Amino acid sequence: DTTLHLPEGFTGFERILLTANGNLQRLISAYFNKTVTVNIIENKEVPLAQDEDPAVFARFQREVNLLCNDKVFCNAKSQVVIKDQKVYDLVVKNGVGIGQIFRYLDRLPSFDLHGLGRTKNTFWREYSLRIPGVDCRLLEVFPSTLFDDHWIEKPEEDISWEVELSLEDDKIAWINPNPEIK
Repeated sequence: DTTLHLPEGFTGFERILLTANGNLQRLISAYFNKTVTVNIIENKEVPLAQDEDPAVFARFQREVNLLCNDKVFCNAKSQVVIKDQKVYDLVVKNGVGIGQIFRYLDRLPSFDLHGLGRTKNTFWREYSLRIPGVDCRLLEVFPSTLFDDHWIEKPEEDISWEVELSLEDDKIAWINPNPEIK
């Protein structure tokens, strides 16, 4: 099934970003006809837990800003679990970016949207991308003005990239501080 129904309150362009499955950079590059760059804020291998699945080679924690025309259009935080030696070697020994694993391996990942929402100045999504041997869980936050006329040329806004999430009954509950968005 290729249909994904989203709640009201998002524009067509926002819905395209909210459902992108590993091709966000290409979509933004095409929309603005500009190059997208990645500014790595954090990219570290985190210690495995004592009770971690023995099939896990490594767990990475990552935060990046995606920029177009030197403006941040997305802050992305992710947890990546690698269960495949080849993928581990690509990342650790060959320096392939975690965000480029799927393209490098020529694999289309499965996409599961876990939540989305809007704050006063942002819209965001939390989702998973998976291929055999790689599980990624991501939270991406976008400025709500991203698709406004001439956004690319305006000075960058000072906005918070933080989104308040809570866990209820082992499911993410999304807190939406903008009550007019249902």
